[in-house]
Amino acid sequence: MRTLTVKNAGEKFVDKFPPGWHTLTISKASYGEFNGSKFIDCWFKEYADYDKLALRIWAKEGESGEEFAIGRLFRFANAGIKSVSKSDDGDAILTIDDKPEELSGKKINVFFYKKSGKKYTEVLTSVAPTVFENELESFSDSDVEYWKGKAEEYYNNYVKKDNSSSDSFGTDDDITVVDKVEDIPW
Repeated sequence: MRTLTVKNAGEKFVDKFPPGWHTLTISKASYGEFNGSKFIDCWFKEYADYDKLALRIWAKEGESGEEFAIGRLFRFANAGIKSVSKSDDGDAILTIDDKPEELSGKKINVFFYKKSGKKYTEVLTSVAPTVFENELESFSDSDVEYWKGKAEEYYNNYVKKDNSSSDSFGTDDDITVVDKVEDIPW
């Protein structure tokens, strides 16, 4: 007869990844594709021992055909920006070296959440910048809070919509159920 103790790894995992905002350093990033859709994955220096915890951002195109979701990651990480110019109507045009290596060592704010009934943590696809200044713009503490608020709004309106995520922000009255993919604003 013997005794065997089986550790509950899931609970330990959650303790190391509390829900909410975390300022993290990207250790590596890589592009991938699934069913014809492109994405970028980022891993974090602070969680180097947990290779399954990654931020995944899917490529999304605006009406002009310009990809913006992965571009926003580079912008908010202050990564790969090579030049800034102005369009005829005054908009800033960034030239970005979007090689994954450009993200290495850059800091971003990421939001962790846990789905109801699950013991593992997920990373929200909407990120926020840290405080920094570059040739194009500067992000102050209030700017960072603004972008965190936009990400929390996305979380409440789209991720938590089916009550499958734990309550980190808002109430059930804040939840919007989306009936069709066309209702999602990207």
